[in-house]
Amino acid sequence: MRIAVSGGGPAGLAFAAFMRLAAPGTEVTVWERHRVADTYGFGVILPPAAADTVRRADPVLADALEPHLTRWAEIAVRRHGRTLSVSAPPLGALSRRALLRVLRRRCAELGVVLHEGVPAPDTDALSCLYDLVVAADGAGSATRTALADRFGTMTAHTAPHYIWLGAERAFGSLSFFVADTPDGPVVAHAYPFGPGRGTFLVEAAHRPDTREVAALFAKPLAGARLLENRSRWSPFVQVRNAVWSSGNVVLLGDAAHTAHYSIGSGTRLALDDAHALVAALCVEPSLPKALTAYEAARRPAVEHTQRIGAASAEWFAGLTGASGGTDASAEKFLVDLVTRGGRISMGDLAADAAGTATAGTVVRGR
Repeated sequence: MRIAVSGGGPAGLAFAAFMRLAAPGTEVTVWERHRVADTYGFGVILPPAAADTVRRADPVLADALEPHLTRWAEIAVRRHGRTLSVSAPPLGALSRRALLRVLRRRCAELGVVLHEGVPAPDTDALSCLYDLVVAADGAGSATRTALADRFGTMTAHTAPHYIWLGAERAFGSLSFFVADTPDGPVVAHAYPFGPGRGTFLVEAAHRPDTREVAALFAKPLAGARLLENRSRWSPFVQVRNAVWSSGNVVLLGDAAHTAHYSIGSGTRLALDDAHALVAALCVEPSLPKALTAYEAARRPAVEHTQRIGAASAEWFAGLTGASGGTDASAEKFLVDLVTRGGRISMGDLAADAAGTATAGTVVRGR
């Protein structure tokens, strides 16, 4: 089988590596228009479940990623000058650039042909030349856009806007900082991804500039500089598709679906998609059956994650609206934030606490 992959992000590269390892006789070619040095963004979250997916598919790749991971098992929030924290299920993160470098190196070891800094050829041409075309070219997928009628693509932009920044500080855990302003609250989502480095994603209704953001969060930044890398204020783009394949073209990762950034699931969904597509291609007797099986295996989990993301987005939209959000006590505010999407429950938070789960039994102040 000859496979063309449009897009060399986590979804496309992971699929290429997993496929070559599972079926060494398969020819896999990847096109990525950006060079690794031009990669946008900062840290990305890689939860234990995603790391387990990688280990099942490729233990060598999992071992190569391990040294780059920063882990924590706590969530903190700072508002009105007070910082509170709570134990939570473990998470991890790593530099997006490191993730892509490790994936590219593994692809090279496995014999994947990678055209770096080169846009993918026209989809119609690829579908004639290759047995399968994998569209892994992101939320703004040109492949999907060209075939939108065939995929039944639905996109929507949601408020508030957000900007993806970095910080010269490794925060101790996943942290949410809330700054109340006359224009409404500004919320920063921060987490460590390496020595002296943290992701600092900010959302606000009025889109303050980076200098204002730094001033608003001077206390948690503790003198650390904010970093930009192709950073700009943008609305979240919700992507859904009625079907994920058409003929011999299949959607993968953000090209097929997006989940709100506030739940940090994009990389996990991409890796799970890659693993499931390879499994279907290796098991099913024909390409149409494999693509149908891939979608059937992944759609329920993806849609569940999208629902969690939508609930989380709605919670944050209410907070960052001009009304000023909730007046809940600090403890209740933290618990409401952590449990906003339904993925983490009070039972999860109180697993180590004696007695009845209440905000007071699980929250720590400092």
